[in-house]
Amino acid sequence: MKQCFLKKTDKKSLDLVFLGYGQDEKPFQYLKDITPNSVALVYDYTDRDFDPSLYYEFEDINLITWSMGVMAAPKVLNKYDLLKKVSLSTAINGTLEGIDDKLGIPLSMWQATIDALDEANAVKFYRRMCTNLNTFNEYMKKRPERSVESLKSELKALIPFSQEPLVKDFVYSTTITGMKDRIFSPLNVLASCKLHKQNVMKSENGHYSKDDIERAFVFHLI
Repeated sequence: MKQCFLKKTDKKSLDLVFLGYGQDEKPFQYLKDITPNSVALVYDYTDRDFDPSLYYEFEDINLITWSMGVMAAPKVLNKYDLLKKVSLSTAINGTLEGIDDKLGIPLSMWQATIDALDEANAVKFYRRMCTNLNTFNEYMKKRPERSVESLKSELKALIPFSQEPLVKDFVYSTTITGMKDRIFSPLNVLASCKLHKQNVMKSENGHYSKDDIERAFVFHLI
């Protein structure tokens, strides 16, 4: 995994963001301007390397997860005994199961993405990810610097990651579900939320929406 800080402040609260598949920090620089807290990102789940000591100084973690980060975050933070610091957790367009025929992205679709992946299809993925053409054009100006090989490696690694057991008794405080999501089926997300009795907020956005991500940052300020 890759870890980075977008900014550090003298506050003891951290906004910790687990991103989705295929990302890096480039498209998300704007997040440092919407919160008074330190902001850290986690992305690229090709390997499980993770340094928990980066977050030891913080007393409180506001956990914000998106897409496959929804699945990854509780497993990672639980392993390193950091879940106890999480005071608020928000999932955006993802599920605890990640890859699952009824509660996430079907495995057959995931494998088809691996088999067909090339530069053109990577761009198509980013387009399907975005709510509309304007969102896509803005996103592509700061597109992640990820090679096709790195994307394919991450796709493969996320299969066994998703198959690991869920963290017992962990549920998100809130799940934001974009009803125009073309990556995670909204019906599957809602089914997962119902199973785990998670609070749901619906939006009219697609898989990637700055509005929905910013909304998650606002929750802890209310």
